[in-house]
Amino acid sequence: MSMNGGFPQPGSDPFTQFWTDFSQKMMSAGMPTPAPSPTEEAFGKVRQLFFESMSQHAEQFMRSEAFLSAMKQAMDNGLAWQQMMNQTLQKSLAGAQMPTREDANQITVLIRGMEDRILDRLEDVCRRVEVLEGKRTSGKNG
Repeated sequence: MSMNGGFPQPGSDPFTQFWTDFSQKMMSAGMPTPAPSPTEEAFGKVRQLFFESMSQHAEQFMRSEAFLSAMKQAMDNGLAWQQMMNQTLQKSLAGAQMPTREDANQITVLIRGMEDRILDRLEDVCRRVEVLEGKRTSGKNG
């Protein structure tokens, strides 16, 4: 075991680095923050100007015709690839004589249609029975 705890360089372990940072923050908690030096202020302004400039250039680029056409082409290529993969998978499933999602969807639609027709017929039969029972009860009373 080496002098630095078995690590190649002191502080290179993320776990150790985390606890070191944590302990430093805990020790400095409650202490007043030092005022930024003029150098730090200058670097802050330069950084702010840099980010503003980059965001303006990025916005201009993303609104450019070249970027929009490249995005459209990438989207078209992605959709074409997806369609090609779907066709390949459908052919593979058909070759293996296995049902596809479209087959399952078609069966679901057919079953729902049958359910609707059966419920309509059942309601019609119930109405007829009610009419017949109404005539029968009115015939007994009269």
